[in-house]
Amino acid sequence: MNEYSSQDVALYLNAINRTMAKNGVTKVITDDFWKDEIVPILYPIWDSDRDKLESFIRYKTGVALMNKNKFQRNQKTGEYKWVSYEMNLDAFEKAEIDDLYTKLDAKFIEFRDLSDIDLEGKLASQFAADEYTNWTKITIVRNFLLMDSDWSQLGDAPLTDDEKAQWVAYRKKLRDIPQEQLSIPPSNVKFPISPKKYAEMLVENSELGAYLASDEQFFHIAQSVYRKFASRSMSYMAMAITTKQVDGMPQNRVYSESNTLDAILRAIDDGGLD
Repeated sequence: MNEYSSQDVALYLNAINRTMAKNGVTKVITDDFWKDEIVPILYPIWDSDRDKLESFIRYKTGVALMNKNKFQRNQKTGEYKWVSYEMNLDAFEKAEIDDLYTKLDAKFIEFRDLSDIDLEGKLASQFAADEYTNWTKITIVRNFLLMDSDWSQLGDAPLTDDEKAQWVAYRKKLRDIPQEQLSIPPSNVKFPISPKKYAEMLVENSELGAYLASDEQFFHIAQSVYRKFASRSMSYMAMAITTKQVDGMPQNRVYSESNTLDAILRAIDDGGLD
């Protein structure tokens, strides 16, 4: 069932694979949380041993849908089997459906907060993932490369006019990565070589051509390289959170990797670390 991905859905619960989704965020609920927090809400009205809940969808309009799986007897053969069906919720008071939604929504938020509470763990999870987070990796690494080349734009940078033009072109290519390559798989995104690397390659191959004029001057970043950025990424993301910036350089507030979880959470609430 794909309804849960719709922007019209306020909350989606799949009891078969124990997932919940809200505002585009999907969580796989742990066994303990499901047993201790979700089951008491569902059992026995909405879920039972012989009439199992499959899914519950609550739309932002207030409309709700529920699919169940009932163990029932075939009147002709006498055999029992599980049969899926859509439950008629009209038999229930609106207040009962609203109460179910309110309780499940609160539990989703509780679980989401618990699962996201460790910023370092969350970052490690993002960097270990594949397609879903690769654009996060790409954006963060691109920002680092831009930061690391800021010096080239200073008026007193020790560069010739041609070299400075190359650094300008390099930084523009970095900035344009999301716009120019968003339509391709994240794993196929290519980064431009730096003017420094270009100079080194030019020594070995005098027929390399103009800067960034050939495919060999662009490269894929390996997963091992992304992992090397993990520690720096954690600091950068925390700084971005505290300054409410993602692509800009953080201003005024400094984050140390020794900051505790509580300090990070307080920073989100009150606007920054002291």
